[in-house]
Amino acid sequence: MRSPRGEVAGGRLSGRVALVTGGTRGIGRATAVRLAREGADVAVVSLRSDGAEVLRELEGLGVRGHACRADVADMQQVEAAFADVSKRLGSPDILVNNAAIADPAYTRAWELSLRSWQRMLAVNLDGVFHCCAAALRRMKDRGWGRIINIASTSGISGGTSGVHYAASKGGVIALSKALARETAGLGITVNVVAPSKIDTDMFRAAGDESERQATLRRIPVGRLGRPEEIAEAVAYFALEEAGYTTGQVLVVSGGY
Repeated sequence: MRSPRGEVAGGRLSGRVALVTGGTRGIGRATAVRLAREGADVAVVSLRSDGAEVLRELEGLGVRGHACRADVADMQQVEAAFADVSKRLGSPDILVNNAAIADPAYTRAWELSLRSWQRMLAVNLDGVFHCCAAALRRMKDRGWGRIINIASTSGISGGTSGVHYAASKGGVIALSKALARETAGLGITVNVVAPSKIDTDMFRAAGDESERQATLRRIPVGRLGRPEEIAEAVAYFALEEAGYTTGQVLVVSGGY
């Protein structure tokens, strides 16, 4: 049920606008739906998908949805996406930086091409900065904002996905902590969710079945995580009730 102002009755994020990058599949899609269940209007940004499926799901929950295409590695495309979302739904109050790439072909650091290194950092780290900067220019004048960046346990431990992936995710964690200090007095929080092995297309593309089974044996809880479990962690950081939590990294790893 929607109120006259277009809010979902009873939702803790009613009246808020969320923008989720990489929001058409996996963790991003689960997050978009989870925030919509709390009453937020949600925009999803994707490089390739038109977002039709997730938009139907969002609208079925009684909130407004919008999708736009952008390469987060390109600052001009990010600015255009934020302008589009602001025009359609309103300026984003909540930003979830989920868009990222992996490199299934990675072998060893000394065989890594400069092009692969630069593209990984451009999407996974520069893209987060681009979106944070665009969001903060809008949030700071309103005195309220929530930024949740999706990193990885690879950014803490080094992981097994390549030096460029680990460096990009470690950079996201450091960027988030620095931003949290800068924005704390503005009513804006910046936090990180660091998943480990999650059942997504990205994980399934990273190796063959024997490698996946070997990974499962190393996870103490005995299974892969679900995108919805990451979305639940994101939702906490997005709420008004999380206003005293900033600069934190929540690891969701099944004990891995």
